[in-house]
Amino acid sequence: MKDQRLIQKVEQLSSAGCHYRIEELATIYSPDLVIHILQEDSSLLTFDYQQNLDFFRSLRDSGASPLDTTADFNLAEVQNGTGFVTVTRILDLGAGPKKIIFNLFLEETSEGWQIFREQAVILGDA
Repeated sequence: MKDQRLIQKVEQLSSAGCHYRIEELATIYSPDLVIHILQEDSSLLTFDYQQNLDFFRSLRDSGASPLDTTADFNLAEVQNGTGFVTVTRILDLGAGPKKIIFNLFLEETSEGWQIFREQAVILGDA
């Protein structure tokens, strides 16, 4: 059974990110966030908390249209106090629609569940 608390938190993350609500993203992501993105050519991009917020801020400031929030939750569970969510999405970040699998790691803090690590694999054209 999928943990609805985690699904709700990731849905909140998706909505905030796709609509460029930077202040909300700043509370959903942990300040010690690390993001790794495995690209189609097998190269690896890494972002920290500030770089991630700057990315969303640049999209907002450029007038980018909101992104699609559609998500397929493959996994949402808590084990030993850590939340694990795997979600499949189709996003167009400027290179056409791509199928992307996100693995999110969450910890429960005084701010509620926060994402402290994110790994994404871009599979290719959707």
